[in-house]
Amino acid sequence: MRYYEDFKDLIEKRIEKRTYREFGFEYELIAKKPLSISDFEKVKSVLPSLGYEKNNEKIINNQGIYITFEPGGQLEFSSPPLKYDQLEDFDLLLQDINKTVTKIKELTSIDYVPVPFIKDRGTAPMLLEAKRYHDLHNLLGSVSDRGREMMKGTAAIHLHVSLTNFDEILKLWAFMCGLSREEGFAMGEQRRDIWNKTDPSRCGLRCTRSEDIFTSDILLEQLISFALHALELSSGVAFGSIRPRPSFDEFLVHFTTIFTDVRLNTKGMTLELRTLDSRPLNTFRNTWITFLDMVQQVMKPSV
Repeated sequence: MRYYEDFKDLIEKRIEKRTYREFGFEYELIAKKPLSISDFEKVKSVLPSLGYEKNNEKIINNQGIYITFEPGGQLEFSSPPLKYDQLEDFDLLLQDINKTVTKIKELTSIDYVPVPFIKDRGTAPMLLEAKRYHDLHNLLGSVSDRGREMMKGTAAIHLHVSLTNFDEILKLWAFMCGLSREEGFAMGEQRRDIWNKTDPSRCGLRCTRSEDIFTSDILLEQLISFALHALELSSGVAFGSIRPRPSFDEFLVHFTTIFTDVRLNTKGMTLELRTLDSRPLNTFRNTWITFLDMVQQVMKPSV
């Protein structure tokens, strides 16, 4: 299959020196009221006074938290890699997030809230300039009922588990797929309806362990195949149909646009659970502890 050998080689190279498992999260909040471009600029302008500086294209603070924005101005905090036993460090990250959101409200009057969905945001302004987001916005407006709401009206939490060897991908995938259907980790009804009506070519991969997928190699082939059938953002045709054939690097960029419940994230080479609805920080803390304990139990070496 095209791209398979390059993809497997990339995975193995990025994890070959890992000696322990790490975890991470992305925590997203949404502005209570729709943001104008002026509002968005205000938020960005106060971040340096809150300890966030631009470094290698990341807006990051000295704790290693970095901030990104979604097309509707949703505010996303991404953690640095954390070990299983770094709960005190995790708590410090939550304190910093809470402080940042509180100060943004004080300085700009923009109130970011930890809710999974706010209605009527599909027609809100597109606040990001990158071409890929505008291409996605245009595509979703033509192929789906609620794709633009997904981009601008939802907020989620993503949980990451680093891979330590290639062969464990299937086991972790199967575990996280099961977790994505459990109370506390599954999408709420509103987000699920939006997700299902966003783009069938991006969201249609069933998150289950099929009898036909019994090795990590087969799973990787299935993920690549799914991505090849997903529509390329600017042309609106299946990526695998593009000629001349795009490079592997171009495929990797395309792969990041796939909206599956569990995703192979190539930046940190992690498996990423994407179903959690945004929630208050104190509730998220309990979710995090439960998640870490479950991963440790499932991935415990056999005696």
